[in-house]
Amino acid sequence: MSVQNKAQIWAVMGQSGTGKGAWVKAELKRRKMRRILILDPQDEYGAFAQPVSKAGDMARIVAAAGERGPFAVRYVFPKMCSADHFAQIFDLACQLTYGARNCCFLVEELSNFTTAQHAPPLWRRMCNSGRHEGVHVIGCSQFPAQIDKSFLSNATLIHVGFLGEKPHRTAVAQRMDINPDLIRDLPDLHYLEWHREGRNIVRGTIHPASGRINEKPLQAGDEKTSQVRSATGRKRA
Repeated sequence: MSVQNKAQIWAVMGQSGTGKGAWVKAELKRRKMRRILILDPQDEYGAFAQPVSKAGDMARIVAAAGERGPFAVRYVFPKMCSADHFAQIFDLACQLTYGARNCCFLVEELSNFTTAQHAPPLWRRMCNSGRHEGVHVIGCSQFPAQIDKSFLSNATLIHVGFLGEKPHRTAVAQRMDINPDLIRDLPDLHYLEWHREGRNIVRGTIHPASGRINEKPLQAGDEKTSQVRSATGRKRA
């Protein structure tokens, strides 16, 4: 990745079991990230990075790689973990990735680390201007109404699966400018995806066994798409 790259801030939302993790893993395999730090509370990303359980080990691995060397490290949290521990590790991980430059920072379940009212200053800075340091941010959550609002506001890609609770559907649907019912009606392993660059929305299906992803543009003939609007506020044709 280059510091000249466009911003890459991915918001990956959906309830447990709806396929968001499978989608992220398929993307990591496809993109073959050379430099990646993962905060992995549920120990799900063993195929992509070596585990550490000490902050010092995480810091040493990233520092040893410098600005160009490869690194792949994931912090696996203890099962009994305090809010202070989550906050300390998150703050350190933000410092490491922002300082390392040209890397990917994947955060699983953002509600462990941010709230709708609060996010650490460096996280906000990374989401606002991380592209200048070449940081590709991927944030995942089951609870989008409870996470940092500026993260969703600055997302360049929003990927959403089924969300059962209305506040969470509404938080994402408002940012995508779609009817929340489209999110409510998604079957498991189906998703909607909004891309800021093209202001377009696609509908997709994940096949976990093969890692294959099928996508197609969201069409006016789709169920309930009479409510889908473009970024300008006009109904799609």
